[in-house]
Amino acid sequence: MAAGMNFEISGLEELERDLTAAVRAAPEKAKETLRDISKEFKKSAKKRANSELKPHERAGSEKNKAIKRKFGSKVIEEGIGATALVWNSARHFHLIENGHNLVRGGRVVGFVEGKHIMEKTRNEYESVVPERFENMVDDILKERDLD
Repeated sequence: MAAGMNFEISGLEELERDLTAAVRAAPEKAKETLRDISKEFKKSAKKRANSELKPHERAGSEKNKAIKRKFGSKVIEEGIGATALVWNSARHFHLIENGHNLVRGGRVVGFVEGKHIMEKTRNEYESVVPERFENMVDDILKERDLD
């Protein structure tokens, strides 16, 4: 019969402890990263709206109702997951975003194409979001010397 072989592996407890700490840190880091991304998204959408929309002269209290002042963002926690919402609360934003009929004297005389501000910003962030979360995971692993 073959002779028995004995193996001794040391340091597994330390690895297990580091992995457990990394797993515990991940949800909070993910929410923080998501919060940062949503704030940057909002800022980028504001900037795009500012550059793509014609400025309108407004007076008095109407001055505060400009599109760029109506953006908001929020992170909603759902169990172990989270969702970031970015919106514009201006009553006419959907018309600017998606387009609308041009009406003169009660008759439709044309169509104004939408500016697609949120859509363009979302497309811009399609590559940014996965990269940011990969960097977040790398940071968590580096903090625990697991890289």
